[in-house]
Amino acid sequence: MKYNIFYTPFNLILGYVWSDKGLREMSFYLDEECFQSHLKKYYKESVNERLVTLEEMLEKYFQRESVILDYNLDISGTVFQMNVWNIVREIPYGQVKSYKWVAWRVGNPRSSRAVGNALSSNPVVLIIPCHRVIKNDGSLGRYGALDWLKKRLLELEGVKIYGDRVEKRMNKVSWFI
Repeated sequence: MKYNIFYTPFNLILGYVWSDKGLREMSFYLDEECFQSHLKKYYKESVNERLVTLEEMLEKYFQRESVILDYNLDISGTVFQMNVWNIVREIPYGQVKSYKWVAWRVGNPRSSRAVGNALSSNPVVLIIPCHRVIKNDGSLGRYGALDWLKKRLLELEGVKIYGDRVEKRMNKVSWFI
């Protein structure tokens, strides 16, 4: 396994780990020490090495450029999680969809809560843009322990947020059902 960190404009780091097959995980951390602790716990043998192409995409993203954060992945999950993650990967930059919309796309309209649970296990933030999934009433919903970050990421992408809700008219395609 190989790893590195990327410094974000939000005073957080993105720690990422990859194999020869693709990106295995990418998560926000408060500091390098937290990420190093994670590495020691889950990756006994790892090498510090940069993924230049990924970091170039992240640079553009954090400079508010509409970039498709696409990278080969080496992730695993349940069939349901993988289905949810693949659907969420299709949500374009600057748009949002509801948990209910994702549930419909998965083929189980009553699984909104399960969709939320699957997204809470997202191993590669931004690549699987779980921050673009909101509640059906337009409120933002949770983002792990960093709820404020979900709002900041959406604002970075140009999503109009009033208080704690996304403006329904901002998307040409309806995000609610």
